[in-house]
Amino acid sequence: MRSSVGFALVLVAIWVLAWGSLSWANVGSGVLVAMGLLVAVPDVRHSSHMPVVRPVPLARLGVLLLRDLVMSNVLLAREVLAPRPRISSGIVRVPLAGCSDELLTLIANLVALTPGTMPIEVERSPAVMYVHVLSLGSVKEVRHDVWRLRDLVVHALGSDEAIAALERETSGP
Repeated sequence: MRSSVGFALVLVAIWVLAWGSLSWANVGSGVLVAMGLLVAVPDVRHSSHMPVVRPVPLARLGVLLLRDLVMSNVLLAREVLAPRPRISSGIVRVPLAGCSDELLTLIANLVALTPGTMPIEVERSPAVMYVHVLSLGSVKEVRHDVWRLRDLVVHALGSDEAIAALERETSGP
């Protein structure tokens, strides 16, 4: 009960901040929205859905993202400023076995943050992401980059079962 009240208060605060002003109407509608969400999606607050945050892999993920953002922005600027662009775009199918819906969502968002790549579709069963790449050099390289991102996300925020499944998959038969 106590966690539900705290969660509802956070939802109301976000609602009021989204509207940009503190008024009775915004607080009241925020309370109604929070109650509706708590009734519609009751299992979101359970501890089984809370990620385990591992600081060292999370730091590795942050460093990789920062490096990828800088590198992709440099490559994108070079393409834009080049007298003859050498853009060879394409769509790459990347299987992402063993990822939960939450991890798939996070990976898709991180791929979207990187200039020159955009997830265009994600399938759940089996988990597959289709990524549009602006400068497609090698399909293998794109898959390797997304898999490396997946590995870091799973090690930073995945469950113990997800990490074990990933280890089994990467060790192969």
